[in-house]
Amino acid sequence: MFTAMSNTKGKPSELRETFRISITEGVFSQVYSSLAGPGSVFLTKLLVMLGASSVQFSILTATGQIFLVLMPLGALITRKLTLHKSATVRWAVAGRALTPLLGVIPLLFSDRISLTTVLAVFALSTALLSVSANIWTGWMARMVPLRIRGRFFAKRNAVLISFGLSAAFLMGLLVDSLNDDPAAQRLVMTGLFLIAGIIGLIGLKILSRQPEKPVEKVDVPALRMFAEPFKDKNFRKLCVFGGWWMLAVGIGAPFWQPFMIEVLRMGVTGILLYGMTSTLGSILTLKYWGRLIDRYGNIAAMKLAICIGTFVPLIWLFVTPSSLWIVFVESVISGSMWGCVGIVTANLVLAVAPKKKAQIYSGIYSACCGGGLIITMLASGIFMPAPLRIAGLSLHPMQVLFLITAFARFSALIPLSRVKEPNAVPLIVVLGRLGQWSKVRFLNLRVTLSREKPKK
Repeated sequence: MFTAMSNTKGKPSELRETFRISITEGVFSQVYSSLAGPGSVFLTKLLVMLGASSVQFSILTATGQIFLVLMPLGALITRKLTLHKSATVRWAVAGRALTPLLGVIPLLFSDRISLTTVLAVFALSTALLSVSANIWTGWMARMVPLRIRGRFFAKRNAVLISFGLSAAFLMGLLVDSLNDDPAAQRLVMTGLFLIAGIIGLIGLKILSRQPEKPVEKVDVPALRMFAEPFKDKNFRKLCVFGGWWMLAVGIGAPFWQPFMIEVLRMGVTGILLYGMTSTLGSILTLKYWGRLIDRYGNIAAMKLAICIGTFVPLIWLFVTPSSLWIVFVESVISGSMWGCVGIVTANLVLAVAPKKKAQIYSGIYSACCGGGLIITMLASGIFMPAPLRIAGLSLHPMQVLFLITAFARFSALIPLSRVKEPNAVPLIVVLGRLGQWSKVRFLNLRVTLSREKPKK
């Protein structure tokens, strides 16, 4: 998979096996997440069927991010363990085994009771999976060398997203075909969450075969273990950025899918098609983001992503049911941006953290990010703004939130500029080199096109 593989310390076969199993297991994990994980359109559709309010949509989206806040628990649970594989799998099994209940509950109770119960079960499942996710992060940090980590996660994410969206799209066709038969649609949703749970558990069976390296036990007291990262000035700056960025992203975040369903009148299939074009944008650019990150650092890539992420919400101000094509153009751009953010999120904290403390640093950073995200997600539903007319545009309340998040995202460049990353290259230098590269490619293209065909 990587030519650098044979040059790494440790056994090449072990590293190769890690790559193979991680991608194979990741496919099952991504399909599970696409069907029943945070951000799943099927969860949004289920709440629409149950008559959820704007506040309940905010709770659903915020609940999906609670795993970020609870991630530090993974470091606390494994501090006395030398091997983390079994703990990773056990906590994930407990979380994914609850998934079928999301579809069964609406068949047994009234819509009002079902709404509360579904949100509670989803919150518990997400909390359990958060612990597993943190342990897995530390495990992978020990298995994948830093110098090829960007390319590995770029390739892994491209494969995973493709499978996840394809499976979700097929299920979306089935759900949309039953829009005129609510009873049958509820039965299909029950089957969907059952299938998601089974697929998730199969993936964990594969994960249990992945190699792992033993780690030293942590003998320091728990309170000291959690407090120590905050003594690192650079890490504190990183946490400020993470919380700031997620505060900005959380504004209006619960309402992208409801806006598509209720305002743009898009079906599940249309939303999944949006997701597939977003995936296409991600796949087409992930390897370039990975190379840029490995060459110039995570901070430069994140600054570029923030600039793109500022522009993306503004596109939604011009979308109407008669101009849905704009949404699909936006999806390609945002797919590329979020692909970069996904890699940086996995890599940046690992680049800043000491090697033996990657798990606790990652957990605390995730908690700071999750806290910011949840705050503005909930606030978006509670303090929904009034419609607004600006520059000749009549904005729906949800679109007003999209306008606010655009400016808030751009402001995240302020705290990010203060974070230091080892061997990072300033953005101005990166832009200059990219400009030179583009100019050379353009001149080569002109020479090629203008070259006369050889005479016979």
